[in-house]
Amino acid sequence: MLRTYMQFSPRFEQRFIPDGTCAMAPQAPELLRGQRRAKVAGHVGLGGALGVILLEIHDFSLLRRLFRPEVAEAVGEALEHAARGVATARLSALPVCLVERLDAGRVLVVLGGNTAALDTLERTAAAMRLEVRGRLRPEAAHLTGQELELRCGAALVISRGVEGLDVALASALAEASRLARGEAGKGASPMLREFREILELGRVRAVYQPIVNLRAGAVFAWEALARGPAESVFASPAMLFDFAEEAGAVFALEKACREAAIRGFAPTVEGARLFCNIHPRTMLDPAFTPGETRKLLDKYGMEPKDVVLEITERHSVKDFNLFHRTLAHYRDAGYGVAVDDVGTGYSGLASIAEIKPDFMKIDMSLVRGIDANPVKRALLETLLTFAEKVGCRIVAEGIETESELVCLIRLGVHFGQGFYLGRPAQPPAIPLEDIRQAIVTGSNQAVDGLKCASPISDLAERANQIAHNAQVGEVKQFFDAAEAAHAVVVVRDGRPEGLIMSHHLDRLLSSQYGLALFLRREVTRIMDPQPLAVEWDTPVEVAAQAAMARDRDKLYDPILVTCRGKLSGIVSVQKILDALACVQVEMAKGANPLTGLPGNVAIEREISRRSAARTPTCLVYVDLDHFKVYNDVYGFQNGDKAILMTARILAEALAASGGEDDFLGHVGGDDFVLLCSCETVEAVCQAALDAFAAASPALYGPEDRQRGFIEGQSRDGREGRFDLLTISMGVIDCAFVVPVTMDELGQRAAAVKKFAKSRAGNSLVRDRRSPLGLPGGQEERRESV
Repeated sequence: MLRTYMQFSPRFEQRFIPDGTCAMAPQAPELLRGQRRAKVAGHVGLGGALGVILLEIHDFSLLRRLFRPEVAEAVGEALEHAARGVATARLSALPVCLVERLDAGRVLVVLGGNTAALDTLERTAAAMRLEVRGRLRPEAAHLTGQELELRCGAALVISRGVEGLDVALASALAEASRLARGEAGKGASPMLREFREILELGRVRAVYQPIVNLRAGAVFAWEALARGPAESVFASPAMLFDFAEEAGAVFALEKACREAAIRGFAPTVEGARLFCNIHPRTMLDPAFTPGETRKLLDKYGMEPKDVVLEITERHSVKDFNLFHRTLAHYRDAGYGVAVDDVGTGYSGLASIAEIKPDFMKIDMSLVRGIDANPVKRALLETLLTFAEKVGCRIVAEGIETESELVCLIRLGVHFGQGFYLGRPAQPPAIPLEDIRQAIVTGSNQAVDGLKCASPISDLAERANQIAHNAQVGEVKQFFDAAEAAHAVVVVRDGRPEGLIMSHHLDRLLSSQYGLALFLRREVTRIMDPQPLAVEWDTPVEVAAQAAMARDRDKLYDPILVTCRGKLSGIVSVQKILDALACVQVEMAKGANPLTGLPGNVAIEREISRRSAARTPTCLVYVDLDHFKVYNDVYGFQNGDKAILMTARILAEALAASGGEDDFLGHVGGDDFVLLCSCETVEAVCQAALDAFAAASPALYGPEDRQRGFIEGQSRDGREGRFDLLTISMGVIDCAFVVPVTMDELGQRAAAVKKFAKSRAGNSLVRDRRSPLGLPGGQEERRESV
């Protein structure tokens, strides 16, 4: 035993005690000295039981030879940090819970409790290994590019009292080391029976998190998330799937998860889709039968079109040919396909293009803090463009703040998911009404962006910060080390208290006695205590006006951006000026070059805003009759005059008879769109009809005006006589109680426009069919005017 233990830990040495026995005494035994030693001894003295758990990285000596010493040391520190985190979260209620790093690749956990509490020590060790491995995985992958194997061993400390404690600990450590290096090192056996019971007795449960349409503010789908029994170590999905992977039971677990998801979802939710996670290796399992999922759907009254298979990107797919054939089977059957964790895993954009998913779910690491991170915004904009190219839609995961949500809406993300929109629940729970209001707010800001009113948070970058009680010398050291930095924000409890500019600090310290006077003083003595700070949703132009109104010596200091009073980011004046210039260019792009009215992009956004806000609206499609002939006969210059006159007439009609929220857009050519209140639409249209009838004759020469027609060629090349210009207006009622697609609106508008143009003279037609955006079964009819 002595030889085994000496091999186990070089930090312990042989020690002989008077009765002739041999014990192990640590050379620098922090665990057995001071308060820790007293705590363990006190527990044993009261008759308490002790146990040890050893966690070690397999083949750590090989890792140390393959990588630089600092990499191996960093891995060891990550192991210790992960073990302490798990011990604190899971075991801190025990009377004794001590974590000791033996060397770079091994960590020892000493636990103390009553005998009953330590009866499950092996099971506790197995669960701890799985959870520590999960916490260690991302750091190990970052440092070494591979996943490390973690082994564990556990043993009870059999002691005759405090005097024999060292000997007993040495024996227990030797036993734990032997177990860790043997087959039991994976720690599976104590938990395997419980895992099998969960599968065989159907104890896997499902919770559901909403996926929200960020344009309509409605729940589009629900993602089913697997959970084990609430009181079990397998309650965490990470523990459940990590153990299944080790036990070779991923296929069986996923089958149980799918059945639980479909069983819990089908009776409660109508009209929404179900996102089910599926491991890509499951599709390659020899026991995999594609028809099994269809049988489950039939059993619970669902269709394949109701289900989206969500493939996680964290696992590589090696046999793409077989995988694609299986995936094609599902597509042909009507299932949707989503790729999860985009941006963090194996597949990358090339594999996504191969899979051609219907949905791409952006990992939360790219979503968190996107409102204050221009790099993340640029990445997401690129992914949105990519999604358009491959014909899929984007789901942003991990939305946890209002500012993140608003930023995503403004970027044009299709769907969102996260705690801010709704936590996982069983059964599915509809998000609160204030979520819809937040989405409406975001949509409003997206439309306002065309009016040069985008929020300042869009430009924010991460701010350099320093605590309010730091010394001036620390700030100087920071500026010396970070040459590109020019400003530091002084914060207290996350709230900005002041600003220090590098040029101001240099001027102060370079004065006579400057270093002696200020270097050891607190930063609050030299900071600007009243920097310009604005909330994250402040329009850019408002922030710019405030910046330009400052004293000359502060004119080019950056602006602090806050979210509910706490520091969110920082924006330079140069960046604001650049953004204003870009917005002006975008406004020019979005506006019709002839009339200056908002173009198609702005029209669609305004319609989406009203739909999200559930604002009943009348859409009026305006078109000039016989314009092509007039343009040919009188020339393009006079044709432009006719279009400008029409735009002026429509704008004046809205100003005279409409409301403040009414909207006028120019589709292109001689086509316009009005969006106004259903109560005032007829008055607006009639005013426009009367004004056009009075003004349009002036567009013609006296002879044509007297004859009442002109001669020319129609669009189909037919020669003939054509009436003078008239205006046709088709009115469509939109209830917007439920979302309305642009395709539905376009089809309805085309039909009403065609009917209006079929009537002679200036005409106004109001659609007689049911308003768009009403729930099914509610019918209303309109008579033509």
